[in-house]
Amino acid sequence: MSRRGNQDFGTDRVAKPTKESGDSTQQSPALATLVRMVDGRDASVHPLLGDMFIIGRDKACHIQITDDTSVSRKHATVMRQGVRFMIEDNNSSNGVIVNGEKIAGPHEMRVGDKIEIGKQLYVFRRSVNN
Repeated sequence: MSRRGNQDFGTDRVAKPTKESGDSTQQSPALATLVRMVDGRDASVHPLLGDMFIIGRDKACHIQITDDTSVSRKHATVMRQGVRFMIEDNNSSNGVIVNGEKIAGPHEMRVGDKIEIGKQLYVFRRSVNN
């Protein structure tokens, strides 16, 4: 669990591979990543592998956010469309905020976008080779 002052920022982790998703180490390199930020520093890096990537509290999520009750079980979906990455709110209670604006419908992510899911802050980055 991460803290800044008296605020609890929860924790996140990459879900273990399932039969459906396969072992991510066997997949091609990620075109992009979501980097969780804590106190202005990289706290964890999440490669965006595959065509669909779920973020939320549920154990089946690709990024599982624990200890943050403002995050829904399946809060948001990241979709890859060719080289573009879209993020969409899954009708969560608190929505998805990109660069300070609550999104309505799919939103194309751009390098450096700041994505807020609950109390968590992520930055969208492209992989070095892409």
